[in-house]
Amino acid sequence: MQAIWSAIRQSGEVALANQHYQLDEMDKVFLLSDVDEFYDQLVKISNESDNQESAQWIVSNPCFEIWLYYCFKNDPETDLASLKTFDITKRSQEMKQLGNRLVPGGLNPLRAFEQMAEGIAHSRDHYAEDEQRIPLLYATQMHEMAQYLINTMNRTANEYNEFIQRKQAWREKMKR
Repeated sequence: MQAIWSAIRQSGEVALANQHYQLDEMDKVFLLSDVDEFYDQLVKISNESDNQESAQWIVSNPCFEIWLYYCFKNDPETDLASLKTFDITKRSQEMKQLGNRLVPGGLNPLRAFEQMAEGIAHSRDHYAEDEQRIPLLYATQMHEMAQYLINTMNRTANEYNEFIQRKQAWREKMKR
């Protein structure tokens, strides 16, 4: 992870599946990571980074699914209490299982996109870091990326808000 991060920062280029993308001034790349077995690497990256660049790490503890959880629910101390009983390296697997039990249909990322405003508020409510600036259990930095996406989509054409309105209208129509 550190090598990838350093390469992006130094070259201003992202390489994926043998494709190279040159970053322009307006581009921003988000790199997502779970805490689990990557804690030590994330500490090193955190100490090197100011997150004001064209690339930003987004770290979730225990995993990305905590963000999806916040898009639908907001009581992790109760709903996710069992995570504390698992070894750090097993919490991600358990979180994925819990999501299917807590939300009908599971933690659907497509539905979560429509719930980003709630996810942002809930994530911020529960956000805390350790002394190394790594999110604690039940914390994610995804609210930063989600807010960036909403702001960017709404900047000129109000795209995100219009998308939400269209989806709500479609769901109402389907209920009839």
